[in-house]
Amino acid sequence: MPILLIYLLPLLGLLTLRNINSLAPPIWLWAFAAVTYSSGIAIGMQLQHGWIVARNAQFAQVKGEWTTMTAMMIVFAAGFVNGFLSTTMPALTQTAVFLTGFVAINCLASGQFLGRAFTTLRTPVSQS
Repeated sequence: MPILLIYLLPLLGLLTLRNINSLAPPIWLWAFAAVTYSSGIAIGMQLQHGWIVARNAQFAQVKGEWTTMTAMMIVFAAGFVNGFLSTTMPALTQTAVFLTGFVAINCLASGQFLGRAFTTLRTPVSQS
């Protein structure tokens, strides 16, 4: 797969920021988001170590996996769920349980992309 694609996937985190910001979150939620995003980075780094087989200047050879598509679908579906619930049940979207769950799922999913990009960047380039 192209290295550039691996480096651009963390931009999905912008959608996560937009989703969280649209909830008018309390300040403590941003701290929680930072912690869970950092956890997502660590998870992504661990996963990518197991998936990357080789790397050259433009491409990385990676094992097949299902996490990439799942994480992308989580980020996109979260936007839909957020919009739907904000319209139909706005009181629910302001509860601590919803906010922490929503942020944890979103930040873990989008954070792993940055962790995978860091690991790919740090993988030695093959001379082939």
